[in-house]
Amino acid sequence: MSETPQPDPREGFGEAGPAQPLPQGAPDWGPAAPAPGQAPPPVPGQAPPPIPERAPGAPSAWSQTVPATLPQSGGPAAGRAGSSRRSWLIGGGAALAVAAIVGVVVLATSGGDGKSTASQQSSAGAGRPPAPGSPEAEGKTYTKVPEGCQLIKASTIARIAPGTECKPSQFDNATMAAMITRMPNWKTAFGSGGAFLSMDVNLSVGPAGKNMYDMDKHTALHALDKMRKITDSRPLHDLGDEAHLVHAVDKDPMDLAEATVIVRSGNAAYTVGYTYDVARSGKNQQQAEDAAIAAARDVLGSLH
Repeated sequence: MSETPQPDPREGFGEAGPAQPLPQGAPDWGPAAPAPGQAPPPVPGQAPPPIPERAPGAPSAWSQTVPATLPQSGGPAAGRAGSSRRSWLIGGGAALAVAAIVGVVVLATSGGDGKSTASQQSSAGAGRPPAPGSPEAEGKTYTKVPEGCQLIKASTIARIAPGTECKPSQFDNATMAAMITRMPNWKTAFGSGGAFLSMDVNLSVGPAGKNMYDMDKHTALHALDKMRKITDSRPLHDLGDEAHLVHAVDKDPMDLAEATVIVRSGNAAYTVGYTYDVARSGKNQQQAEDAAIAAARDVLGSLH
C-alpha cells in the first residue's frame, strides 16, 4: 500500500507554488480619490482652493424665509368659525358688552394704550380725576351710580316698556378697581303672551369713558352687519357731551328691530338698547327711537 506524500508546508500547496512573504515597508494605499466634481485636498503648505460659487436659482436651505403662518391641517374650513345662524336675539348685546368690559378695563388702567405697570393699575379708580386735556375732563366726573334697576324711572318704564321685569346682571353691584359698571335688562315675562320687548343698559363709569363710547358706537354700527340693516344713524346734540342714535332691523327670517342710543358724559359712557317685535308689537321706528332716548335721559339724570 503506497502512502500519499504530504506536501511540505515550506513549498506551498498545489500549483500555487510556495507562499510569498508579505512585502515590508509602507503600505501602498492612501487617501481615497476625490469624488467627481470635488476639489482635490490641499497640499501641505498650500492655500486651499476657492469654494465654487452656487449656481443661480438654487438658494441655500438656511436662507429660506419661514412662512408667517403655518398651513392648517384638515379641510378648507379648518380653523375657521362656523357660519351658523345667530343664536341670540338682536337685543342680546350683553355678550358684546361683557367682551367690551374686559377690554375697557385694560384701557382704563393703561391710559388707552394697553400697557401699564402694577403701580399704575393699583392707583386707577372710577373716581380718579381725568387727565388734563382729555375728553373726559371736558365734562363731569361721576363717582356715584344707583343700582342697575334704578337707572330708569318707574314712570318711564310704565310708559315705554309696560309689562317688563327688570333683572340686574352679575356686574351691577360690582365696583371694579378701574370702573363702576351696571348692566340691567328689562324684558317681557316668559309666557305672558305679549309681544317680545327687551331693553338693556350697559353703563361704565371710569377714566376710559371716551374709549368706551367709541367702542360702543362702532359695535352698534358694525357688529351685526350681516344679520341686520341700519335704517337710521345720526348724532344727538342735546344729550351728554356726545351721543349717537342707531336703528337697525333684522334681515329675514328674523323680525326684530332695535333702537340703540350711545352716550358719553364726562367719565361715564353707556348704551340703551330698545328691542321690539316689528310684526306683533305695533310699534314703529320713531316710537322705538323716542323710547330709547327717554331711557337714556333717565340714566344720565341718575348719575352723580
